[in-house]
Amino acid sequence: MIAAAQLAPGSGFASGAYTIVRPLDAGGMGAVYVALQKATGHERALKLMRAQLSSDPKMRKLFEQEARIGAQIESDHVVQVVDAGVDDATGSPWLAMELLKGQDLARRLRGNQTLNLTDFRVLFGQIGHALTAAHCKSIVHRDMKPENIFLAEPRQKGLPFFAKILDFGIAKISADNMTAETRGMGTPEWMAPEQCDGGNTITPAADVWALGL
Repeated sequence: MIAAAQLAPGSGFASGAYTIVRPLDAGGMGAVYVALQKATGHERALKLMRAQLSSDPKMRKLFEQEARIGAQIESDHVVQVVDAGVDDATGSPWLAMELLKGQDLARRLRGNQTLNLTDFRVLFGQIGHALTAAHCKSIVHRDMKPENIFLAEPRQKGLPFFAKILDFGIAKISADNMTAETRGMGTPEWMAPEQCDGGNTITPAADVWALGL
């Protein structure tokens, strides 16, 4: 099995449906590449699950649900997943998402680029729209943090950015959480108190807590 992180620029992927352009990012679940989608001619963000994790059924389920959950949320402020599958050559599950231009909120804040009051209100209005749409579908993100809020270049005049929520990989359907343990999933410094102990019911309030922080 070829590790996803070793894919070279110019190589084909998903039976030739995509051509790798360059590495984009890497995280705990997998690697992200810029890839050219042959059918449309558009560049996409291609996210591949790490080979060593793909054999774990629980981790594989978390990765694969990202495509399904994102499609259920009726908001333009959730990153769009346009394609998904399992690559024959690498054995890696993958997602193709819209390729966003801009930076995540964490990077902006690290660069001492603070938000003025107007930008702050725009950000909360846009992210609030996405979370409201998710919560109306009983979906709780569970990992709201600056790294998962992307400030994309706007396509509409008068907006400083167009915010998108990323990574619904560990999201939960809140109706299922009545009996499911939390298993401490999330990023500790942004987790609501009820997320820290297994066995607690996780509701949309956990996302509101993180957004407040």
